[in-house]
Amino acid sequence: FAEVVEYCLRKASVMHNLEEHLHELGRPAGVRILDLCALRENRNRRETRLLPMLNFIASSIWTRLFGHQAELLKGQDHENEYMLNDKALLVNRFISVPKDLGDVNCGAFVAGMVEGMLCSAEFTASATAHTVEEPTGTSTTILIKFEEKVMARERRSERT
Repeated sequence: FAEVVEYCLRKASVMHNLEEHLHELGRPAGVRILDLCALRENRNRRETRLLPMLNFIASSIWTRLFGHQAELLKGQDHENEYMLNDKALLVNRFISVPKDLGDVNCGAFVAGMVEGMLCSAEFTASATAHTVEEPTGTSTTILIKFEEKVMARERRSERT
């Protein structure tokens, strides 16, 4: 992963560009990871509901990738926002970035992976990585914003 960050550093001039490059590299990886994990877990059908899909990502996929589960949270302000919180995201641990780029969150790569997983499963969303200061240290939160058509489909399926 350090090589991926180094590659993106050569292409980026500012911190925001570095995170964008990492995000774009994570999307196709997420599509493949979702397919691989679904195949390995013998899932013969894809998830059609929002919460089971998010739980699958937060528990099964996160455990396969990082060795522990992510904390799944519902956004308080908007119904289309969910968050995956990880207090020890592995991709942020051993990466050194030049000081002139500021506080770079390499979790943007993981946010791209989550976005790729969701979009390939027909849950169109955007995912962004944010660093959150907590009393016990810092954590990375992946903020997921679903499009309105996904939320409308979810409301229709709740009624039936």
